[in-house]
Amino acid sequence: SSPSILVYSEWQNTPPGTVAVYIWRASSLETYGRLYIYHAVDDSRGLCPSRWRVPTDGEWTVMNDYLGGKSEAGGKMKTTYGWSQDSNGTNSSGFSGLPGGFRNYFGYFNYAGFNGYWWSSSPSGSYAWDRGLANSNEDVYRGYFSQRYGFSVRCVRDAE
Repeated sequence: SSPSILVYSEWQNTPPGTVAVYIWRASSLETYGRLYIYHAVDDSRGLCPSRWRVPTDGEWTVMNDYLGGKSEAGGKMKTTYGWSQDSNGTNSSGFSGLPGGFRNYFGYFNYAGFNGYWWSSSPSGSYAWDRGLANSNEDVYRGYFSQRYGFSVRCVRDAE
């Protein structure tokens, strides 16, 4: 089967570079994009275009601080549409964060419409650091999850 439609039991043993589309729906791809297993972020072939890359954990922190800190940045990063329970943001940062949910270690999809998660390029053992936004508040969450999770990715341009 294609990586996007791996059944739940197959997800845990996927090769580097595997991607998924939330619940295998074309509408999810159009709305949220793909969910990437961490090895796609760490793959030497590069997930991002030339002169772009996935931000480090420290770079995510710099952005959060610039946008007013953990408890304010999330509202500035969320889109003005698409968040459940009318918890949209202002998108004043231009980040355009959508609640694409995730695919967990066991291959199950969760939280589209409610939460969004983005990988950093910073591993921590068999885990990696990420940032998350939730429909319940304006916070930006820093956490680390198994590299077998499927999260969204945002690329940043290298300084010239």
